[in-house]
Amino acid sequence: MPDENSNTETGITSWQKLLAGVLLVAFTFIVIYNVIAYWPDKMPPLEKGDNVAWYTNKPFHIDLIENPCDTDIAMIHTKDSLHKILDSVEKEIAHLKNNLNIDSTKVDSLALGDSLKKYNDSAIQLKALVLKLKSSSDKIEEDDRIHLNTILLILVALMGFLGNMVHIASSFTAFVGNGTFKRRWILWYFVKPFTAAALAIIVYFIIRAGFLSYGTGAAGISLYGILSLSALTGLFTDSATLKLGEIFDVIFKPKDERQDKLLEPDISVISISPLSIPQAGESLITLKGKNFEARGIKITVDGKDVKATITKDTIEIKYTPTPAAIAAAKAVLVLTDKFDEPKFTKEIIITP
Repeated sequence: MPDENSNTETGITSWQKLLAGVLLVAFTFIVIYNVIAYWPDKMPPLEKGDNVAWYTNKPFHIDLIENPCDTDIAMIHTKDSLHKILDSVEKEIAHLKNNLNIDSTKVDSLALGDSLKKYNDSAIQLKALVLKLKSSSDKIEEDDRIHLNTILLILVALMGFLGNMVHIASSFTAFVGNGTFKRRWILWYFVKPFTAAALAIIVYFIIRAGFLSYGTGAAGISLYGILSLSALTGLFTDSATLKLGEIFDVIFKPKDERQDKLLEPDISVISISPLSIPQAGESLITLKGKNFEARGIKITVDGKDVKATITKDTIEIKYTPTPAAIAAAKAVLVLTDKFDEPKFTKEIIITP
């Protein structure tokens, strides 16, 4: 949810509120409409794998294609393949007729030899079978089919978008209702649902991958489970992003256990002077030690960062006591490393 404490111009007119409300309702309706349109009628048999996970690509009629071709011949789904078979059969018949010097216009009236009759009968049967296959394929063209994996990607993106629409609608109406809406966040409201859809797809791929192990096929996916998770990812995008960061750290965070690795030298403080400073004016505090040039070193006095001149074995700090330090009659100096671990702590006495 956006931070509404910035000093950007505020306010939104009644017409802008109406337009925003219409857009929120319209986008939500469009997403719900498409989720219903691409909802498959049923999942394919798990034992047959993804090879038979094809559906008719017609909105509101995403039906599983169970028997696309009821013949003993392997399924043929494209017209190009069928036309090639028809052309081949016709060429073979024409070639045979030419070899026997038979006039094609008199074939039906001629007494053909037994071999020619058998071939001609077989050719006719083959052409009839091809025409039957062609008729079957006309009903289910390649462009009219869609695979379950594609359907899942579409639904996952839509559910991520829908979940985030709930989030931004709640955020928008809450801030407008409280009179604290700031127009600088308008772009956030438009972009956020699309990033949520992309995030839902990323989470889906991670789950399908089984965290770097071979996952199950699309037929083995729980449709309600994966879409519920996608909607929650869109609804809680920040939490999902943080969780993905944790997963990445667990998988890819290096662990260096080498015996002879190069270690960064430890920071050590030998002395500090002076041990007391006056209340008025700026004082110079000097630390002597080793390895002060290490990266990430930080110095604070009473919890506030102070600027210092740092060399390999010397740190010089210019410090003016604050009213709180004067009241406490002391200031606490802390030196930390790049991991924010305290390496040196000392109380500096403040004298009148």
